[in-house]
Amino acid sequence: MTAPAFPPPSQQPLARLATRSALWTGFSQYFFFGLGFIKTIILSRLVEPEYFGLLAVATVWSSYFAFGRLELRLAVFNSAEEPDVLNTQFLLENLSSLLGFIVAGAVAVLWPAIAPPGTWPLIFVLLIVGLFETITSTPRYVAEKRLRQDVLGRLTVFTSLVGFVVPIGLALGGAFLPALMMDALLPSLIVGAGAALFIRWRPTLLWDRTQIREQLRLGWTLWSSGLLGKITFQFDDWLVGNFQRPNPLPWLAAGIVPEGYYSRAYNVGKMPMDVAAGMIGSIALSLYAEGAARGREILRAVYQQVTWALAWIILFSSAVAFVTADEVVTLLLGPRWLPMAPLFRLMFLFVVGRPFFQNNAQLLLALRAERDLRWTMAVQAIFIVLACPPAVYFYGAAGASVVVSVMSVIGLVAAEWRVSKQLGVSAWRVYVVPALAGAAVIGTLSLLTPAMPQNLWLAAIVKSLLCAAVFGAALLIFERKSAQTAWRTLRQGLKRE
Repeated sequence: MTAPAFPPPSQQPLARLATRSALWTGFSQYFFFGLGFIKTIILSRLVEPEYFGLLAVATVWSSYFAFGRLELRLAVFNSAEEPDVLNTQFLLENLSSLLGFIVAGAVAVLWPAIAPPGTWPLIFVLLIVGLFETITSTPRYVAEKRLRQDVLGRLTVFTSLVGFVVPIGLALGGAFLPALMMDALLPSLIVGAGAALFIRWRPTLLWDRTQIREQLRLGWTLWSSGLLGKITFQFDDWLVGNFQRPNPLPWLAAGIVPEGYYSRAYNVGKMPMDVAAGMIGSIALSLYAEGAARGREILRAVYQQVTWALAWIILFSSAVAFVTADEVVTLLLGPRWLPMAPLFRLMFLFVVGRPFFQNNAQLLLALRAERDLRWTMAVQAIFIVLACPPAVYFYGAAGASVVVSVMSVIGLVAAEWRVSKQLGVSAWRVYVVPALAGAAVIGTLSLLTPAMPQNLWLAAIVKSLLCAAVFGAALLIFERKSAQTAWRTLRQGLKRE
C-alpha cells in the first residue's frame, strides 16, 4: 500500500487524472455535505446560538495562537517525494506547531481576561487537534500530491458517518458544547489518521542543511501569507465576538449572540465553494502543479477550463442562495436563526469573490509565485484592518459583512492582475455571462417577491427553478461552445485506458 495502484501522475493523461479526482472528491464531499446538512438542522434546533458563538470565538483565538506554524504543503507538491524533503517538512511543521502551546499557556497565565469566559479549555483542545494535524501532515500531503482522492474520499465518507452520530448523540444528551466540538474536530482526526495508515510513511533522521534553508525560505513566504490570511478571514470574527457594543440595528442583539449569527452566515457563505464547487477547489492546486510541470500552454488551457466551470457553478449556486436565504434559514434552521439571512446578503460579494480569489491563489502557488500571492493578501489585510473596526463599532455584525464583501472584490482584482502577468491570460471575460445572469435573476426575483407563494417550501422551489432556467438559457445561448468543450473533456477523462 506504500505505492499508488496506478501509474504516477506524469504518466497519465491530465484529463483522466482531473476527472477521476474530481468525481471522487465530488462524491465524498456531497455525501459529507448531505449528512452534514441534516446534522446542522438538528444541532441548530437543539443547541442555542450562544454555543455556536462561543466555539467561533475560541476557533479564532486558537488560530491566532497557532500563528507560528509553518504549513509546507507546497514543498511536498513541488518535490519527487525525496526522503530529505519529507523529513524536513515534517520536522519544521511540528516544531513550529509547538510554539502555539507556549504562547497560549503564557497568555492564559498572564492575561486570562483577554479571551471571553469559558473559551480557554476550547482553545487548548483546538490547539491539540492542530498538533495532530501537523503530525499527520506529511501523509496527507503525499496523498494529495499523488491525486489519491479515492483514498481521501473514502475517509471523508467514514468521517461523515461518525461525525453524524457522535455530535447528535451528545447534543441529545444535553452536552451541547462537546457536541459542537466533536463536530468540528472529527474530520481532522479521522482523515489525518486514515491518510497516515494508507501512505505508511514514517519520519527518519535524514535531512540536510540545504533543504532546511530552502524550506525555511519557502515557509517564511507562506507563513507571512498565512498571517495575512488570518487577518483577512478572521479579524472580522474576532471584532464581532470581542468588540461588544450595543448594536443600533434592531434585528441583531449584542455580544456573543451576533457572533453566533455572523459566524454561521460566514460559514454558509463558504458553501458555494466548499460544496457546489468543492470537487474543483479540492484538486485545483494539484491540477495546476501537474499542468505547470507539463508546460505553460497546458497550464493556460487547464486554468481557463477550470475557471470557466468554477464561474458557472459559483454564480449559479450563489444566486440561488441569495434569493432563497429567508426561506431556507426559516425552514431548516428555525425562525430564531433568521437574523443571519440579512448578514448573508450583505456579505454576498464575499460569497462570490472568495472562490475566484482562491482559484487564482492556487495558480500562483503552482507557479511558485508566493510573493505575488502575499502581495494580494496584504492589500486585503490592510483594507480590513482599517475599515472593519469602525464598521463593527457603528453597525456591528452588519458592518463586518459589508467590509468583507468589499475586501473580496479588492482581493479578486489584485489576484486577477497578478495571474494575468504571470500566465499571460486573463479570466475576466469568463465571468461576464454568468455574472449578468446572476444579476438578472436576483433583480427580477427581488421585484417579484410579493408575488411569490406564501408557502415557504413552494417559494424556495419556484425561486430555485427560475434561477436554473435563467442560467440554463444563458449557457445555451452564449456559452454553448464552451459547454461542449467541457463535456468532451469530461468524456475523455471517463474513458478506460
